[in-house]
Amino acid sequence: MTVTERAPDAGAADRIEAMARQAGSVDGVAPLGEQPLRALRGPAGGARHFLATDPDEPGAAAGGGSVDPAIVGYAQLVGAGDEASAELVVDPSHRRRGHGSALVRAVLEAEPGAAMWAHGDMPSARALAEGLGLARTRELLKMRRRAAGGPALPDPHPPGGIETGTLAEAASEGGSRWPGMDTREEFLRVNNAAFSWHPEQGGWTREQLDDRLGVDWVDPGAVFLAVDAAGETPRLAGFHWTKTVAEPGKPVEGEVYVVAVDPSDQGRGLGGLLTAVGVEHLEGRAGAESVVLYVEGDNLPAIRTYERLGFAVEHRDVTYASR
Repeated sequence: MTVTERAPDAGAADRIEAMARQAGSVDGVAPLGEQPLRALRGPAGGARHFLATDPDEPGAAAGGGSVDPAIVGYAQLVGAGDEASAELVVDPSHRRRGHGSALVRAVLEAEPGAAMWAHGDMPSARALAEGLGLARTRELLKMRRRAAGGPALPDPHPPGGIETGTLAEAASEGGSRWPGMDTREEFLRVNNAAFSWHPEQGGWTREQLDDRLGVDWVDPGAVFLAVDAAGETPRLAGFHWTKTVAEPGKPVEGEVYVVAVDPSDQGRGLGGLLTAVGVEHLEGRAGAESVVLYVEGDNLPAIRTYERLGFAVEHRDVTYASR
């Protein structure tokens, strides 16, 4: 077995995606998040790729007719220093052969401080981390609310001066509902202020924001805004970016993708307001049978807000890093 650092070609990307689906089916939780999967084929964005191959397992035929070793594991590293993190997957049929340990060692050799994600906090991941002397450093909760039988959502009552609407209304070709507000710049400002501490969600550039808002599943009519319209120039106070996942043969699932509130507006109830407005849309117009969200395990105020809205913890994702 060999681990090499190289960008995957189209065939390797196909194999990694299939491997991730297989692992998700076996474990009941996806091993790779949305961004790592996008980075397999899209702009690298600084991502580094590590492929574990087994010479005894033939893979796809190369252009010259030879057969490459099969890819049996994959890891992706992003960031550097304290902000470095990685996700990995091993083919379920090739587990317990040291591939996971080899991938983790390769990542840590490249970036010693990298945090290794373990989605679902599986016992096998805990054992791997302990065997390599890694300590648990972060916890991310996945919470779910079911539309049927869940508590009624509160009626939205925006505080004084706050108006709620959508990104579509703010960026209408016929004229913005809030003239004078540079919506995308305000969106970027609030996001980066709210997530200044966050390794993935904070520190975005305008290019990154435009890229995220430009993906095919984003519906500007399902991105909800709280705008402070009391002053001479309207100002964004918070937003709730929702996502709908509709796969053939499966129930529609909604996601509280991002909720952000300007730190200067904390304490006004905007987080709960925006969450309720978005969930009402997901369960109503979008037809979601359930709604999920992800929240840091130490963000107790947010967790309490979500629990009041009927969300309950479904599973935990954790990171492990060198002690």
